[in-house]
Amino acid sequence: MIEKRRRTKILCLAVMILLLGLQGLCQPDSLRAATINIDTIDPVILVEKISSEQAVAGGEFTMTLSLRNISNNPGFQLKLSFKIKDTDSLTPFTLKTTQATAIEQLDGNQNMTVMMTFAVDPTAQNKDYEMLVMLNGKNALMQDTVNAGINIKVPVTYDLTKPVLLVKTASVSPEQPNLSEGFDLCLTLGNLSKTTDARNILALLDGGDNFEVLDISNKKNMVMLGKNEEAPISYQLRAKDTKSGNSVKLKLSYDYHGDKSESVEETINLPLPQDEMSVGATPWVIVNKYLLSAEQVLAGNTVTLSLFIENTNQRPVKNVKISLGVIKIEESSGTTSTTTTGGTVFSPVNSSNSFYVDSIPGKTIIQKDVDLYVDPNAAAKTYIVPVEIKYEDRKGTTLTGDELVNIPVTQECKLQVLSLQTPPMGFLGQPVPVMAEFVNVGKVVLGNFMVSLEGDFQKENGSYYVGNLDMGVSDFFQGSVIPQSEGTLEGNLVFTYIDNNNKDVRIENPFTMEIQPASASPAGDENMELGGPLKPGMGMDGRPGASGGFIGQLKSKWPVILLGAVILLEGLYIWRLRRKKTSEDFFNE
Repeated sequence: MIEKRRRTKILCLAVMILLLGLQGLCQPDSLRAATINIDTIDPVILVEKISSEQAVAGGEFTMTLSLRNISNNPGFQLKLSFKIKDTDSLTPFTLKTTQATAIEQLDGNQNMTVMMTFAVDPTAQNKDYEMLVMLNGKNALMQDTVNAGINIKVPVTYDLTKPVLLVKTASVSPEQPNLSEGFDLCLTLGNLSKTTDARNILALLDGGDNFEVLDISNKKNMVMLGKNEEAPISYQLRAKDTKSGNSVKLKLSYDYHGDKSESVEETINLPLPQDEMSVGATPWVIVNKYLLSAEQVLAGNTVTLSLFIENTNQRPVKNVKISLGVIKIEESSGTTSTTTTGGTVFSPVNSSNSFYVDSIPGKTIIQKDVDLYVDPNAAAKTYIVPVEIKYEDRKGTTLTGDELVNIPVTQECKLQVLSLQTPPMGFLGQPVPVMAEFVNVGKVVLGNFMVSLEGDFQKENGSYYVGNLDMGVSDFFQGSVIPQSEGTLEGNLVFTYIDNNNKDVRIENPFTMEIQPASASPAGDENMELGGPLKPGMGMDGRPGASGGFIGQLKSKWPVILLGAVILLEGLYIWRLRRKKTSEDFFNE
């Protein structure tokens, strides 16, 4: 009896201890563990679209979504729901009944790829439908705290007239491989077309900086993939030391309709755990590269500047503002210094100097184009255009990044020859003047400027080196040609210089003139001896005197007189040019 009572007391004591323990477990968290903050256990889950097949009226398409838990806290009882914007239904789409929209758990700092298959109503319109994808779930306390979503445009077409190849599924073996030792990747290719087969398919896998292909080749061939069919391809991969993510690129090339070919490239996120060491605390948004629509931007023209903005972090950024600014100039006078804003020669066309982007997903590059009009009076040089990028991280902290873009601007080079003067006629063996006046009417300096005479004749002062011919400056050239044969003399007055693009420029100005024989006087009396007595009618030089007096002498020597008049007129013209240039230099000073 005593032993029985002792056992009864022990059993009652155990029951009391058990009840006290259960009471402690049922108490609120604030009483059991005062150090736990309920707000810190809410997960932060993002929904992102990876890819989507072509939606064809009467057919099916698959949409690939990425669920990313960017917090350290798990989410439970997650459920995806879909509807068309501004409606309460998913019409004209229907989610396949075999699709599971519930996810039991998504741990912190983990991501998950889900593929949802939809059927398209045959009566669907040929337009873009905006589908709202929503995700709801609970935290560790089973409270409804998960609420995320994304808007996705789904264009619907009536038929596919060519093959559409894409990766429908991706799996790795083993499921949790040792990345440094290698693993097998199996991809399922699908042809969404309902009318056309794809032939001679070539699949090229590029692991980039993340993975290397251990197969003999990274190319896989497939003879044919029929309409609405699927086929697997596999690769053996191994992670590189430079691995920063789980993405690879697959390029598919194929033929169809006999002589037509097509290619498509997809980025595939492999179902592997993320490497947390590659995720920095601060996301950086930079100008990955920029392109100009023209190699040389001519002042007065419009150029398209293409900016490639990259989010280098795996975490997305939002509320992105990108602005084109001007260089700030610091001026100092005495002991004080002030900072002013320099001018710019670029003016945006049909837009402002800023543009806005809602968000940039992690490891993503977006392209933004802006048309810029260049001031016609802009000096020929390379201009620096600052690019300011403001954005917010996932905590709402505003961050700023500054980049510089260089835009080379050139001006038109233009030389104008004001006049080229040559006599219409010359005489054999006698110098004939060639004169020209020219001016730099462009907006850049012409370097290594030279004027030269070219042709099959002797020259006097045949070349004239100027050096640098400044903007708006005029000059002149004077040289002579000495004909060596009768007939038509052809020549070129050549202007050469180096333009602002460091290219040699040659401008030719041809000219022609008729060459007459030199005027000849009759020979003296062959019986006359040098120093002998003069005969009647002979001149002082021992030659026959001209008949007819002064008028007769003019008639016999008209070619010499004509040439002398031409030389005199050209001399007066050169004197006036020099006097004009001296006057201009005086006033310019």
